[in-house]
Amino acid sequence: GAYDAHMRRLRRLLEENLRHLTRAIEASFPAETRVSRPAGGFALWVELPRGFDSRALFDAALELGICVAPGDVFSASRRFRNCLRLSAGWSWSERIEEGVRRLGQLAGRQHRS
Repeated sequence: GAYDAHMRRLRRLLEENLRHLTRAIEASFPAETRVSRPAGGFALWVELPRGFDSRALFDAALELGICVAPGDVFSASRRFRNCLRLSAGWSWSERIEEGVRRLGQLAGRQHRS
């Protein structure tokens, strides 16, 4: 029974992380950003405005020590260039929240330019 109890606690923790992450994205990213959660798992799919380049965001974020998964890596035809995937598989903290805020600021600057 310990495994089942552990899995229930882990699912609750991941659900809470996903809620925190969603709120942080909604507060920090450009207004046109949409967030969805694929069935199962602990990641969010973030769709930025059309024409947005998530590869450029990836490069700029990496320079700040923030790692994201650009959307085009999830398509053999390199679609989803304006999307990215963010994981919530870690304990939520002020450091993580600050990273999401900084990522949103980078996205906002790229969107305006």
